[in-house]
Amino acid sequence: MMRLFALLVALSLSWPQSASAQTPLRVYFFDVGQGDAVLILSPSGQSVLYDGGDSPSKIVAHLAAVGVPKIDLVVASHNHADHIGGLAEVINRFRPRFYLDNGVPATTLTYGRVLAAVEAAGTQLLEPTGRQILLGGDTSLNVLPPPGIPGWGQNDNAVGLVLTFGEFRLTVGGDAERREWTWWMQNHSDVLGRVHVHKASHHGSNNGDIAAALSLLSPEVVIISAGQNNGYGHPRPEALRLYAERGSTIFRTDINGTILVEAQATGQYQIRVERGEGAKPPSPSTVRQAPRQ
Repeated sequence: MMRLFALLVALSLSWPQSASAQTPLRVYFFDVGQGDAVLILSPSGQSVLYDGGDSPSKIVAHLAAVGVPKIDLVVASHNHADHIGGLAEVINRFRPRFYLDNGVPATTLTYGRVLAAVEAAGTQLLEPTGRQILLGGDTSLNVLPPPGIPGWGQNDNAVGLVLTFGEFRLTVGGDAERREWTWWMQNHSDVLGRVHVHKASHHGSNNGDIAAALSLLSPEVVIISAGQNNGYGHPRPEALRLYAERGSTIFRTDINGTILVEAQATGQYQIRVERGEGAKPPSPSTVRQAPRQ
């Protein structure tokens, strides 16, 4: 299928809509087992799904539970089944306006199903270039593009995102490993910097996040998406030590279930968890005020 080349660096998903100044940004880190699935809901009503786990039924159930009426943009960080396995069903059901992946094809049936769903839905393919995507109001996504070096494999060609809502910042980097984090720091340092929340790369493996990038990001909270008793030993002790050494509070989907981050444009945010210590929905389990310079 021919990929459609986007000619603009900035893409807007905005439309006129009144939103209360108190409406928070909501980011769900769904418990999809050994995989990733992150839903971003902007205060203005735009919605972005970043990855979809490996199970169509799981991701569809999560989206139904949240009551999402539409999805504007689907982003596949990279084309491994634990990140795109649920996306074909999502695209078939929600017919998103845009789809963005890393541009490095896979030879799997799962990848073929996703592309077929994109074509059938009439969804526009976006190239994974460095761009800003506006989500209305004070909300935007900066795309961390992949190096586009096929020999680096899928993990080190992941699409990353830096989500900004006023003073609040959050990062996701798929399964990016040392080579890609180093490449991002060398080529896209302008969009990297201190964040409030960071999703652990590669499910908290020992070859995901690197110390230099974490020093740059300085996340107060790290969220790890991993399956209970997974065969990879994720999150690995080395990764947990790396986050602890930087004073980051750690939340894990294998322990806490689905994790919700609710943020205000002031930089204040709260984290709610489905289970585990402090899980008392709908009351926030953790409330943090994070002043930034």
